[in-house]
Amino acid sequence: MKAPPRFRRTDWLELGLAALAEDGPAGLTIDALCRRAGKTKGSFYAHFPAIEAYLSALAGHWRESFTLRLMQAADQGEVAGERLMALDRMALALDARVEQGMRRVAQLDAGVAAICTAVDRERIAYLARLHGEAGRTPGEALALARIEYAAFIGFQQLDLGLSPQDLHDCYRSLMRMLTRPAEG
Repeated sequence: MKAPPRFRRTDWLELGLAALAEDGPAGLTIDALCRRAGKTKGSFYAHFPAIEAYLSALAGHWRESFTLRLMQAADQGEVAGERLMALDRMALALDARVEQGMRRVAQLDAGVAAICTAVDRERIAYLARLHGEAGRTPGEALALARIEYAAFIGFQQLDLGLSPQDLHDCYRSLMRMLTRPAEG
């Protein structure tokens, strides 16, 4: 009989994103993670010395999956406006529950909070760069990036009673208004 495959570090991190989406921060205890994985605490501790190390690694994995990969994929486009639209499509396709959960974990853990702050700055800087490449002045590009990002985070945090499609349509309308050429 073949032994079950070993649970790798990345398996624990993917499991954590799923737990965060479904159960919020309460799903990120060692006991809850081990139950979800069907693994022992020894398996967890083989990869992470403590829950704080796990949470830090999880936040880094979230940064990689929900920020850096999207930027890399958007950078495949040649025209800044197309890259902005591609980035928006990818960002809107992400599971907002993970983003919401990570921000709740950041309220409880200083290491995660530092990673969330760094992610926010990276995302805004990237958006500002794209808006700048699309012809905006540096000041306009940064202001647009901040507004766009604030709307993105705000739509995730507010319960407006809208369907996912309605939220998507609302965000796209905002993006059309933000990306119109500057007047005179």
